[in-house]
Amino acid sequence: MDPPVRPVTHRIGQGHTILLTGPVQFKLSEGRAQCFGAPINPDTWITVEDLRQEPILATEPATLEIKMGPDGSWKELLESTIPTGWTEAAHILQRQQGVAAIVGDVDSGKSSLCTFLANMCVQNGLKVGVVDADVGQADIGPPTTISSSLASEPILTLQDLRQETAFFIGDTSPSSVPDKLTRLIVRLKEKLVSSSELVLVNTDGWIGDLPALRFKEELLHETQPDLVLGLSRGSEIDPLLDMVSSASIRLPSSTYARMRSREERKNVRETGYRRFLLGSKTMKISQENTKLRMFDRSEQQVLRWDRKLKGFLAGLLDDHQELLGIGRIREMIDGYALVETRTTERPRFLEIGNILLSSKYEEIGYGMLH
Repeated sequence: MDPPVRPVTHRIGQGHTILLTGPVQFKLSEGRAQCFGAPINPDTWITVEDLRQEPILATEPATLEIKMGPDGSWKELLESTIPTGWTEAAHILQRQQGVAAIVGDVDSGKSSLCTFLANMCVQNGLKVGVVDADVGQADIGPPTTISSSLASEPILTLQDLRQETAFFIGDTSPSSVPDKLTRLIVRLKEKLVSSSELVLVNTDGWIGDLPALRFKEELLHETQPDLVLGLSRGSEIDPLLDMVSSASIRLPSSTYARMRSREERKNVRETGYRRFLLGSKTMKISQENTKLRMFDRSEQQVLRWDRKLKGFLAGLLDDHQELLGIGRIREMIDGYALVETRTTERPRFLEIGNILLSSKYEEIGYGMLH
């Protein structure tokens, strides 16, 4: 982003919100403000990425300096964007702790709710773990992966969390490998439970049909959350909440939650690939030391090394099937794979995903190997 040199200076009244839509940069120059419950550090330029939205709430009269990028925008609201129910849910989790699963439709604000709850509980002294289980609109790791992290301090976005453990799912839709996804989400949750007082499981937005409901029902059965938080604009989450055996609360989406088009969601994913692939070097991987397999096949089914896989997204996995890093296949030749990746660790498994990427890490194909 190349914002204008001169920022706009704007004064905000106490209790008012500046809603920023990226690409935007801002700095708090006077007063106090917060974002999803996290205090804003003064005199520090903060970037809101393209197509992302962040609400800056003035907890006392404050002054912001704002630099606009192309297509970035901002507007002032006379209220907080955080529904009262979210604060009540945070108070429940501070007392109850345990495991909480967040479910809801696409663009209902699940990541915003997860960020807010993590911040409120961290600032209350809890050790909070986060499972990012949204393979399409992943925040902590790249698209096609799920990951976990410990939140040790307040954050403005889930992207601020460092990916600690991750698994390669290989697709941006949970519908292609629901059993694999469920099994690996459970692994992430169980790993966090031992080191956290509260674990937040942030799920994907697939809830609109019967297969989706069955998947979510099975996921919630296997993860065994102490509380399910159902986020919705209306009653669309009710069929799922009626199916679950765990205690559940229906929460309203923020009135200001932003609806993205399919193209915008694709653009966000491409930004996610670039976060983890720009600056890659080419790794030469030998069939003698690495097993090659498809993302949706059993671990025993190994691919031939002479397949035409140029451009496909891949996961480089260690002995424990955990993700070392994603990569893009450049070429398969003479029993070797040339893979663009940022990891320097040698993989035990090279798992081929369902997404074809251009050299600029744009999605140009999907599901072309079957």
